[in-house]
Amino acid sequence: MLFRYLRKPIPQDLLTSPDALRYFENGMFWMGWLAPAKNQWLYYIIAAILMAWCIVYLPIGITITCVKDINTFSPSELLTVLQLFFNAFGTPIKVLFCKMHFWRFTKARSLLGEMDKRCTHIGERFVVHRWVVRCNGAYLIYQGLYVAYILFTFLSATISGVPPFGIYNPFVDWRESRPNFWKAILNELLLMMCSVSQTLLTDIYPLIYGFMLRAHIQLLKQRVEKLCSNPEKKDEENQEDLVECIKDHQLIKEFAKLIHPIIARTIFTQFLLIGVCLGLSIINVVFFADFWAGLATVVYINGLMIQTFPFCFVCDLIKSDCAHLEMAIFHSNWLNSSRRYKLSLIFFLQNCQNPIAFTAGSIFPISTSSNIQVAKLAFSVVTFVNHLNITERLTKT
Repeated sequence: MLFRYLRKPIPQDLLTSPDALRYFENGMFWMGWLAPAKNQWLYYIIAAILMAWCIVYLPIGITITCVKDINTFSPSELLTVLQLFFNAFGTPIKVLFCKMHFWRFTKARSLLGEMDKRCTHIGERFVVHRWVVRCNGAYLIYQGLYVAYILFTFLSATISGVPPFGIYNPFVDWRESRPNFWKAILNELLLMMCSVSQTLLTDIYPLIYGFMLRAHIQLLKQRVEKLCSNPEKKDEENQEDLVECIKDHQLIKEFAKLIHPIIARTIFTQFLLIGVCLGLSIINVVFFADFWAGLATVVYINGLMIQTFPFCFVCDLIKSDCAHLEMAIFHSNWLNSSRRYKLSLIFFLQNCQNPIAFTAGSIFPISTSSNIQVAKLAFSVVTFVNHLNITERLTKT
């Protein structure tokens, strides 16, 4: 059932942390990333054809179109093609990084299962269930927005009578006849559906992992707050509880360290693209696009923003959660504990003073502030275009 992983929590049937990757893994299967246990060679052949079509052919087709037909484009069509041009070269790079580090996805899934073993209380399992539902819901929201952009662009093309992206097609000349036109735009529709699905996979996984990190940091904070709260427990039992919390924290840090390299590369690539693409989109909406093209571009802008902003915001929240965990350790009930317990607590506190932080390309931190600074590049692009009167020149031509 499609919405089985969005269901409300039921004590007898609760979701686990690896279930947060359920829709994401389904997407990986359909896009040629995750081979099934059976018929792997057939799957690899189909996956190679799919990858060659929507990842290799797309940027090549866009480049040929820009060289061959650039003089025939209207300003709005030109800007739409340029938006696709930059993204078409960004997607293969992000997919390549993900495929190079694919073993990290498998290892991360197993670590989520390990962290779940400490969720023995029903309340903790309810918390995990709710975070899993958020992860799967986020995947469907992203999918809906990405597909909406393609559909609105397709609708705009059917009204204007011009292929939406103008991707070079050596087999069909859409200008020859109306049937050829429909063949061309249907080819572009299917091609872009597959391409945005590939992009979706590279954009959604950081948010899913960020959500589950937050879930387990908050659960660890709750366990820390309960330390030494039971007067019936002996010092040895309290020490064991503290050691388990330290192990939980080490597992969380291991999970963050595991996923950091792949996130750093894909987010850095997206940061490089978002300013230029956003600037071209704003110029298109403000100066050239008609209603339907403008509507499709607005949806595209929303897609650009959700590629980075939600995860940047989650990174800020993770830092805040780490700070709250540090405070929970300091304010836990340790005053009357043994000397051994206090030494272990100091060790735990020192380790927590290095919060979990992600960087883009190991150059600058991934945060809301960084995302805003990158987005400002869009307004620099608009200012540059206005300063050179490029919009007037395009309108006259």
